[in-house]
Amino acid sequence: MKPEWGIVTDEVLPQAQEAVAWVAGWGLAGIEIRGVAPGRRIPDIHPEEARTLRQALACAGLVVTALSPGTWKCSLDAPEASLQAARFQRTLDLAEEWAVPRVITFGVKRSESDTAADYSRVCSLLGQMSLEAGRRGITLCVENEKGWWADTDEAIDRLLADLAPAGLRLNWDAANYADAGGTDPVAAYRRWYKNIANIHLKDVCLDKAGNRWCLLGQGAVGWERLLPVMLASPEAVPMSIETHVPPLPANSLINREWLKGFEQPKQGGIA
Repeated sequence: MKPEWGIVTDEVLPQAQEAVAWVAGWGLAGIEIRGVAPGRRIPDIHPEEARTLRQALACAGLVVTALSPGTWKCSLDAPEASLQAARFQRTLDLAEEWAVPRVITFGVKRSESDTAADYSRVCSLLGQMSLEAGRRGITLCVENEKGWWADTDEAIDRLLADLAPAGLRLNWDAANYADAGGTDPVAAYRRWYKNIANIHLKDVCLDKAGNRWCLLGQGAVGWERLLPVMLASPEAVPMSIETHVPPLPANSLINREWLKGFEQPKQGGIA
């Protein structure tokens, strides 16, 4: 597929409209809106901010590929759990108003008190969210991340098997997959690619003390092998740079320049 590179707003600058203006000449196709201002992320955007952001997007010729409100970046019984439903509805309202086709959610943070039975609660929550999004013509994408209910091969397989029929798709993050102990991102991508509707691009350096995020191509993901396989997929899926390495404006540009080496499709393939 032709690369549809994009970037996450607060991986460039905290103010979303400033981030859009900053990347206007980078040759990107889209923007994923997450942070909208310091300490705030979508849907916590004021009407005037929304107006200036949409103007900036039009000037830059960029489309919004996804909204990322951070829903369920908490456990089932966290104090903020009661706020997630309303936050999700507000995000869907914005996505519908702006004709954004995807909303990204976390897969509910695991807690030490969780039991196997809590999976059914997670499944019910994400299933209801998927159906509600689908009724509005929006795809809900769950992000795989270490410590959430969509982290390991087994957990992702189970969630997709149960909820793909309800419309849930995967926001595939190969660095998060490696961080959670995944050993072969290429094999994982080949297994799940039909259920992947959004992709994050970052890298991770693993060590005995934990990990640290790093520039694309400098970590454990093996992007040199993985990206050609992704780009050989029959359907175009947005791929958003999510640098995670300060200084963000400079390093995000470095990541974008590095991706230029993959803009001519190479042999790889899904099979």
